Amino acid sequence: MRITDWMIRSNILYDVQSTLRRIDKYHRELSSGKKVQYPSDDAVIATRASNTESRLRELEQYKRNATHVKNIMDSYDSISQEVSAMYQRIRELLVRAANGTMSEDDRKATADELKEIMNHFATIANTQIGGEYIFGGVKTEVPPVQKENGEWKITLPPESAKTRSLQVFGMNVEYGLTVYDIFKTKNGKDVFELLKNAVNALERNDGDYIRNISLKDVDYLERNAMESFAKIGAVSRSLELINKRIEDLDFFHTEYLSKEMDADLSEVVTKLSMQNAVLQAALKSGAMVIQKTLVDFV
Repeated sequence: MRITDWMIRSNILYDVQSTLRRIDKYHRELSSGKKVQYPSDDAVIATRASNTESRLRELEQYKRNATHVKNIMDSYDSISQEVSAMYQRIRELLVRAANGTMSEDDRKATADELKEIMNHFATIANTQIGGEYIFGGVKTEVPPVQKENGEWKITLPPESAKTRSLQVFGMNVEYGLTVYDIFKTKNGKDVFELLKNAVNALERNDGDYIRNISLKDVDYLERNAMESFAKIGAVSRSLELINKRIEDLDFFHTEYLSKEMDADLSEVVTKLSMQNAVLQAALKSGAMVIQKTLVDFV
């Protein structure tokens, strides 16, 4: 076969372009730190990486949801101690008022303190975490306790007083308390009604009402609240295990993605240097082989 100057020039140009493409590839790997950036680089690895990145995004969402629920669980733990102390204080005030020997000023002072406790209970019932009312059941956007005709009342619809749930890895983790769990007894009385009746009994000096009704209601409310808060411990433990599982999976997937996608920088630098040397050699060789034309002498 006859080798022409045109064939030599075409081959030299092709070889130089191929070397430049490899130099560009290694340069992109070196600057990005990734050995596969596009599906055309390696379709199999790119598909695996895409699936792994999707899984990592899913785990990140799980982590955010679990963290949000954990914050709510922690707030329940803090609130439980506060509610317990307040019920204890209500009992102390009512026991002192039940003997019927308090002066009018003492009764008024006790009634005022019970009103303040009622306001504080309303504040607790309307606690918000991340913009959600944590005692609002599934209706987290509306305060569960509001004032009607100047008095605090539970306004959360009974059908909304449901336990919320968190879906993680196919598991359904139920969590959350409502105002009905903490501030209402099974016989239908709530803490706001109890305190209002106790204040009225103090104003009319009705010790019998306080002894026979109010103190019993306090016992029911406190027992109901403590039983509800006790359930939170099991949910908190489940969330700790879920968070640990999420962290482990996140680490495993990140490590796998790194092994599949990350470039070996020392190896890339070596290959880049080699291709630069090849390019320089190809250019010199081409300059020596390509014959001059009349254009070179113009």
